[in-house]
Amino acid sequence: QTYKMHYTIKWVWRDCRLLMNCMYINLNDDNDLFTSFWKPRVRISEREDNSAEMKVERHMLMGHGWDKFTEEHVSHFRCSFDFTDMPYDEQDCKLTFFLPDEPSWFITLSWNGLDGEELTNAEWELTQPREWTLDHQLAELDHVTGETTSSQLVAGFKLRRRPAFLVNNYLVHASMFYLLSWVGLWIDVGAVPARAAVGVIPVLVTSNKMSALSASIPPISYSTRLADFMQLTLAMITMHMLEYGVVHFATRRHKLLSERVKKSEQVMQDNTEADRSREPSRLIQMEIAVMNCITRYLEMAARVLSPLIYAVAAAVILQS
Repeated sequence: QTYKMHYTIKWVWRDCRLLMNCMYINLNDDNDLFTSFWKPRVRISEREDNSAEMKVERHMLMGHGWDKFTEEHVSHFRCSFDFTDMPYDEQDCKLTFFLPDEPSWFITLSWNGLDGEELTNAEWELTQPREWTLDHQLAELDHVTGETTSSQLVAGFKLRRRPAFLVNNYLVHASMFYLLSWVGLWIDVGAVPARAAVGVIPVLVTSNKMSALSASIPPISYSTRLADFMQLTLAMITMHMLEYGVVHFATRRHKLLSERVKKSEQVMQDNTEADRSREPSRLIQMEIAVMNCITRYLEMAARVLSPLIYAVAAAVILQS
């Protein structure tokens, strides 16, 4: 992920070549002599690009040899995000400052504090500048003088997602779609158009929601809490539709077999001499019993067990 930031870096160092009688001299980057003075060629590892139009630099040369160098930038930075806990995720980002090819024994960097305006974002709660973690580290450097170390400054901060948007647009909506599908379990099995509509529509809408969620984040090979919850909802409402298909088939099959048995019994009553092979077989009797059990109890069990399973599974996914 990338983000855009407007920032100012202030450097202070002492150079004996700057000793002079003047108290101080301000030298902006539009001055012809600006390039005649040394400045740190700092790099930031996480920086993707830098806006040249917004770049402003200035030297303040003090008479006793100190140089206060200020550079202002607008840049894009990268930060590796982990979406596993989405929509309750927290991201750790950092900025690493260093001078390439400059060994630590020649130039050592150090922090002199960090300050800035309040950072705000509608989607993320940002660590304020004064709360950033500031660190100094040494990194290996392959220098012309041999293997040595390079001085680096690291500023770390956190991004904590504000979950309200995703909760309202995905968790709440998915829960409503599930309730709509669950209410369909109470509609009469014979009302085929109503049961079909209340079964299929939530599946289609939830699938579209899942596609929108996938499009809102980068392609990732691992699951997130939000995606798992949406998968759970889709699985449950799909099971409701499959349950209706089974119950509907069992009802029609039970009715058909019952009529066939009843007709066979009527024939036997009319002709006592009839062939005993007309009697319903044990297999048919077992099938009638199974179909009757499905018709009477499967729908009833689904009405009770489905919300319990959904509530427990959702709690495990969102609280893990």
